[in-house]
Parts: sequence; C-alpha cells; structure tokens
Amino acid sequence: MIMKRTLSIATLLVLFSAFSVQAELIRSNNVSVRTKPGAFYPVATVINSGENVKILESNDPWKKIKTTKGTTGWVSANAFTSVSKGVDYGLMARAGTQKGMSKIMVTAAVKGFYEARINDAELNKEIFDNPFASYVNPYDYEKFVDETYRSRWSRKKFQRKTSIKMQGNFKIDEDLIALSSYICGRLAAPGLSDNRALTVYVNQVAQLVMESTEFYDLPICVHVVKTDQIFANATPIGVIMISEGMLKTVRSENELACLLGHEIAHVALHHGAKEMKIRQPKISADSAFEEMGEELGVDEDEKELDELCNELYEKAIRGRSAEYEYAADQRGMIYARRAGYDPQGMVTLLQRLKGRIETSRNPEDASHWLPAGIDRRIVKLSAYSNESFKPHKQYVDLQIRYQMYLR
Repeated sequence: MIMKRTLSIATLLVLFSAFSVQAELIRSNNVSVRTKPGAFYPVATVINSGENVKILESNDPWKKIKTTKGTTGWVSANAFTSVSKGVDYGLMARAGTQKGMSKIMVTAAVKGFYEARINDAELNKEIFDNPFASYVNPYDYEKFVDETYRSRWSRKKFQRKTSIKMQGNFKIDEDLIALSSYICGRLAAPGLSDNRALTVYVNQVAQLVMESTEFYDLPICVHVVKTDQIFANATPIGVIMISEGMLKTVRSENELACLLGHEIAHVALHHGAKEMKIRQPKISADSAFEEMGEELGVDEDEKELDELCNELYEKAIRGRSAEYEYAADQRGMIYARRAGYDPQGMVTLLQRLKGRIETSRNPEDASHWLPAGIDRRIVKLSAYSNESFKPHKQYVDLQIRYQMYLR
C-alpha cells in the first residue's frame, strides 16, 4: 500500500513537471542561445523569430530554453520582444565564437572594402579584421562581482531604484560592423596596452555596467590603447576603445563606471548608427550597402563606404553633437547608478578632463569628451545629479582597487 502511494506521488510529480514546462515564441532575430545566463558565456546556437521554444527555467532576466532541435541554453528576455521594438544583433550574435569577421561578410562592397583597407598603414590589422575580443572569464567575473557587492546592496536592488526603457528597434547590419571595425582599427593603430590585468579589470567593470542596461545581452568588449592621447569611443556594435591617457585621468572606479556608462549609452541610444544614416540619407536602414551596390555598382559603393569611414573616424576623434553628448552623460549616470556606482563620478571626471585637456599641448586631446560647451555641460549635469540621485552609503567606492590596477 505504501509502495503504491509512493509510486502514485512520483507519477504525479513527473506529470506536474511535464505540464509545468511552458512553450513560448521567439520574437526577435539572431538570438544568441548561451551555455549559461550571461552575455560573456559561449554561444551554443543562434535562433530567429517564429521559433517555438520550451521554457525550462528562469533566472531573471534570463530564461533557460530548449529549441525545436533539442539544444538547451539560455536566452535573454529581450528574445521575446517584438522585432519592431527589440534588437537584432546580426553577426554580433556570434561575437567571440569566430575569427575574422571579414571572412563571413556577404555584401560584395563590404568585402571589397575590407580587402582594400587591410594593408592600410594607419590601421591595426588584427583589430580591424576581428574587433571583438573576450576579456571576461566567467569564473573570475563571478568572483569580481562578489567582491564588488560584498556588504552592499545587491545589483537588483540598485536596478529597482531607477527604471529604463528600450530606445526603439535597432539592427546591427554588415555596414555597421564594417564601419565599427574600421574605427576600432584606426584608434588601435598605436597598439594595445601591455597591462593585461588593467584591460581585464576595465572589461569587468564594463560588464557590470552593461548588465544594468536594457542591452544586457549584447556582448561588450573594451580595448585599452597604448597611448597617452586622451580619448574614449564606443562603436555601434558594442566595442569600446579607451586610451591609457584617459584611464590615467580617471581617479576612481566610480568615475570609470560613469565613463563606461557614457560610452555604452551612445550604443544604446543608437548615436553611431544615426550619424551614419544622416550621412547617407538615400540608403535604407535595413539593407544599406545592398541597395547602394544596385544603384552605383560595387566600385562606387566601396568608394562611398570608404569616404563614410573617414568621416566617422574624424567624428570619433573630434566629437559628436552636444545633444548626443549630454544625452549619453545623463543615461550613462543612470547606468552607473543601476550598477551601484555614484553617478556624481560623471561630473568630477568632466571637471578633471576640462583642466587636463585645456593645459595639454597635444592637439589630438581635443576629443569628444571636451566639446565647446563643457562648462554648460558640467553645470547641467550637476543640477541633474542633485535632482535625480540622492547620496547613498551603499554606493560602490573602490578607489583603491582602481589605483591598484592602474599601476
């Protein structure tokens, strides 16, 4: 009798487990299915809109799924957002899993552009061909997170204090990858930093901030460039270039988080993509260089792409519009605070940059971090910070850790 009752209970549990598995429709394209919940984990496969998957487990904001082909892994909640409202990461959905993005380009003009530019003397060939690098080791990152939030609020509690919304649909096309790769290659021409520990640390902080944004599932990569020139620039594909000169100007992890938040905000607000579309109004957002090739032919197409890359590189060095910069400042402060950092770090960093760049003898230091309206920008941000964020004893304050890695 007892055995029968035990079997009945076991049978009910099996049936309950079977019926508790939910089926849900993927609504975004190029969705990375990862081995664990996090954008820095390996990609098991990529799925697209219209596929029915089984939800096996939830770890907000990630869900463990099983695809129609039997592959199990983790996808972000963004995968279930409508294509018209979400993000299509395109080839970046496999970022970190392949080498030589130029080898998987489809459009003839983009391939031609890569072949013509790869031997450019002003270019870091390795970064140009493969701008994305995985600096974050999952095991070390978990320890880094534990160390950062020890005896403080959890990240989720910080995130609940400030809400954010997705800024409309966005798609990473081949043209954006080509432009971003070129800018990365040009900025990395002096070579990458010899301080590997510093680079890993900067990427870990970037990952903390990125996970506090609406694009938490976009792989992030920060290259530290070996130059005292002061610059920081984010490309539309989530690859950020920061100079050693900029990092020497930063004084604390709070300021670093705000700096990274600012650059990530340019990605989230689609500033780079918008600049490209303004420059090429005749090109549609969906298939830019395919349409261009049909109208002009591959040679003319490559020429247009070449000119566009040069213009955007100059913009990366000389500066975006004041409107874009202030918008990135504000949103960057929100991202930093959601990650547990004091957003006032944005103001103190700008104040120090103003003083350093004004006394610099290097004309290249007039980066986009110091546009003409810097004083007005500092005043507006100070007022915004005082109105929007209250001082908090739970903020991450790890100045010593930052200085340790900077040595």
